[in-house]
Amino acid sequence: MMTYFEGITIPGLAALLFAGAFLLGVAIQHGTTCAVRAMSELIRDRRADGLLGFFECGLWALLVAWLLTPDMAVPQWGPLGPLCLGAVLFGAGATINGGCAFGSIARLGEGRAEFLLTGAGAYLAFRFLDAIGPGTTALPEQTPVPENALLLVVLGLPGLIVLRFALWRRPLRVILRLSFLMGVIGLVGALVGALHQPWPWMHALRYIGASDWLTVIGLIGLISGSIANGLFRGRFRVEPPGFAAVRDRFAGGLLMGAGSALIPGGNDSLVLQGIPSGSPSAFLAYGILLATIVALLIMVPRFNVH
Repeated sequence: MMTYFEGITIPGLAALLFAGAFLLGVAIQHGTTCAVRAMSELIRDRRADGLLGFFECGLWALLVAWLLTPDMAVPQWGPLGPLCLGAVLFGAGATINGGCAFGSIARLGEGRAEFLLTGAGAYLAFRFLDAIGPGTTALPEQTPVPENALLLVVLGLPGLIVLRFALWRRPLRVILRLSFLMGVIGLVGALVGALHQPWPWMHALRYIGASDWLTVIGLIGLISGSIANGLFRGRFRVEPPGFAAVRDRFAGGLLMGAGSALIPGGNDSLVLQGIPSGSPSAFLAYGILLATIVALLIMVPRFNVH
């Protein structure tokens, strides 16, 4: 539907898109990209690795935009009211689902087939909302890369590593490994979005019928990478889900889809596109989303992810 690079042949673009999405699928099984898991760790273990990791991803995504494109692909934020409502809906849905957008793909790669229902629920929510009030094709807007982008990256990335070490005093190699993984996720996630839109995956799912076949290639690559990594690590275990799991995945997906209709792409677009752009709306929406997750995890302990 939209590409930010000219001069690449369609087969070449398809190969790059699949390879990038595949690598992203592998990386999200190792990193701490799931907002629900990150907030569970914050409440349970008083560790903010995941929270800091989101900002690392955002800084790496900003570096990609600074290096490759004069403009960033930033979602078209609506008025603050709907945006905040979308953040609450998405946060509640992700908590019930047991994982956010990337977190769902990571769990699917572990053989948790019921997380397909997350996508099914989100897709039905998109179709229902578009039927009662047809939305615009909300592809990202072209927004100039912040002038101080390189300075933010150069100062921010080492600063986050130092902060993580100062707070938890874990071995430096552990901290650097985690930062490396977040770097891969941020770099590759932003690169895939720069290669082709719509992206991230939940945004792509909304326009799967109206977009071109390259969008499907990206989705297949993402899921394939996650499953391949799960198989390689011996973590892929297919077990029949119980009724509660089926219910939570589908209900959570419905709410995530509704929220993602108001925040194009959900939490992943906030991390990879909105926050790197410096958009105050993105920071506000992400704060509300995380606060919603924390509130539900405290009120309903069974939603905590281990």
